[in-house]
Amino acid sequence: MTNHRTVLASPQFLTLAGLSLLMLSADASVAAAQTPNPGQMADAYAAGAKANAQLMQKYTWKMRVQLTYKGEQKPASLYQMNYVGGQLQKTLISAPPEESGRKHGIKHRVTEDKMAEIKGQIDSLVDLTKKYMAPTPGQMFDFYSKATIGPAPTGGAQASGTNFIQPGDQVTYFIDPATKSPTSFNFSTSLSGKPVTGTATYAQVPGGPKYASQLTINDPTDNLSVAVTNFEYALNQ
Repeated sequence: MTNHRTVLASPQFLTLAGLSLLMLSADASVAAAQTPNPGQMADAYAAGAKANAQLMQKYTWKMRVQLTYKGEQKPASLYQMNYVGGQLQKTLISAPPEESGRKHGIKHRVTEDKMAEIKGQIDSLVDLTKKYMAPTPGQMFDFYSKATIGPAPTGGAQASGTNFIQPGDQVTYFIDPATKSPTSFNFSTSLSGKPVTGTATYAQVPGGPKYASQLTINDPTDNLSVAVTNFEYALNQ
């Protein structure tokens, strides 16, 4: 079974290249006195994302999706991810077991309706998160123009901004000063007037592409959380 819906593992979700150059241009201790050229940063982001996307197409990997609803962790789904003809493919490897017992009656219909509602909410959360993980060069230009760079509370440095994708949102990239590359990314925004937060942790295949190894999306109003893990990257033969 293959699902052609775009997923959160796509390499275009990474803003690492431009942010690396941002940190090369502005050390955390003197950020207020040094402002990099936003246009150059946006161009570097676009070029870096394109190069990373080309690298990603040479690999096959696994993606695990875990749903937590009302504090209850549901069985995870496992997918194989790869590119065919330049298009990202998501093939189901294992899915949560189907519930046994009665499959009819009012209670079953209510359960089905609720699950359909939850699936619709997850799809909306995914669509929203894509916008934060795959910003346009123009959006990155605005971010570079307004980003505040300084020491991170846990060490290293951070680059923060507001009104990134939609009014009132907040985003922060945490950066390793030794490599000048982001190690994680947080965002807080809203969906249909309800708060939504997300966290991504970055990694890199040795000699290969950079990717979001861990991604968590939280919808506290609906007691809903989605965790995505990308792992076991293997070079295609």
